[in-house]
Amino acid sequence: MLVFKNLIFILTIIYAGYIDFKKKIIPDRVHVIIMLSSLLIDFNLCQSITGLLFLPIPFILSVFFNEDTVGGGDIKIVGAIGFFLGLRKGTIAIIIGLTISVIFNLFIFNKNRNDSFPLAPYIAIGSFLSLLIFSF
Repeated sequence: MLVFKNLIFILTIIYAGYIDFKKKIIPDRVHVIIMLSSLLIDFNLCQSITGLLFLPIPFILSVFFNEDTVGGGDIKIVGAIGFFLGLRKGTIAIIIGLTISVIFNLFIFNKNRNDSFPLAPYIAIGSFLSLLIFSF
């Protein structure tokens, strides 16, 4: 059953990353599916609530300083990932995802710091890797 839960999560974040890459929007059903799938098995309410509340804080703060930094869908998906993975795994997922996004967008794609790019594909990669790392 745990494999089924993780499979739903992985497929949902892949879908979110793909849609964000193509249309620069993350559908609301993505967040709901991620949060509902976390309830299936091996659910820890304390870890889920702390991940949901604390993981999106840096993204919310960045919006206060500059409205064009992070989209609302990115903040919601980070919260949903925090609910699914918890604070520790979620923090690792976000660090991995943001590191990959900086490497790809600044160094490989040679984008300017002010250019916009979809964040969900990188967060999805970081979440998958975090789930994979902590599964063993």
